[in-house]
Amino acid sequence: MVLLVRFGEIALKSRYVRRHLRDRLVANLQDLFAMENVECVTEADEARIYVHVDDPARAKSILMRVFGVVSISPATEGHGDLETMKRLAVEEARSAGVAESTFAIRARRVGSHPFTSQDLAKEIGGAVLDACPGAKVNLGAPAVEIHVEVRENRGFVFREFWPGPGGLPLGSQGRALAVVEGEAGMVAAWMAMKRGCRVVVAAPPGSHEADVLRAWEPGLKMLEMTGPDRLEELVRIARAGAVFLGTRGPEFDPARRPQVSVPVFEPVVGLPDAELASLAARIRGT
Repeated sequence: MVLLVRFGEIALKSRYVRRHLRDRLVANLQDLFAMENVECVTEADEARIYVHVDDPARAKSILMRVFGVVSISPATEGHGDLETMKRLAVEEARSAGVAESTFAIRARRVGSHPFTSQDLAKEIGGAVLDACPGAKVNLGAPAVEIHVEVRENRGFVFREFWPGPGGLPLGSQGRALAVVEGEAGMVAAWMAMKRGCRVVVAAPPGSHEADVLRAWEPGLKMLEMTGPDRLEELVRIARAGAVFLGTRGPEFDPARRPQVSVPVFEPVVGLPDAELASLAARIRGT
């Protein structure tokens, strides 16, 4: 099976930067697959990464932890000609139980073809209606959405979208030290990682929250945090360009901010408690 992997912010960069970030993203996902001993074959073009796997369920759990990935779709691939796409879409419609139900075809294409995206949707929709008696088209609120994507001479049919964390590929920005002394610190570290920072965690011995972050970064490094007086030393050891803290609103006091030689960021200071808890649950995978 092939998984279509989409990225967001990367696509907004210049061609050179986009290629660099995409290659970093591919390397990161390969590292996570290797860490969990799951085989995959990857390829990429300007707008998509294609991950070929034998175990989609395990691949899903991995790709949903790769920073830079916006969404993933398990797809059936075929040649990008109209007849092949009609056949694959009809098979998808039958497996989804479209008969006696409503459906919509969401079609798009990239490249040069003898048909438009509208032609593609119209022809495939007609084929599904012919093959599935009782099915009805409903473009506003269908029971089943079938997506068809033709990219040059390749075509993909799919129905599902799995969410990724988004952001930028891990390691594409600078290095940072994240102080993880509780749930808020864990979320702050995760947010730094989401912005592409290679994070070194400073945590008390036995910190469960720090261990949770290892699922998101195979090579996560940790330093022992024995007290705030040691923070500047840890910044030097980590070669960090910034410090991330899990400061919450009631605790915020600029006068008490650690005096270190690099910028200090407190990304969770304004988060509502419910949003913080939701992010923490996602990080833990619960």
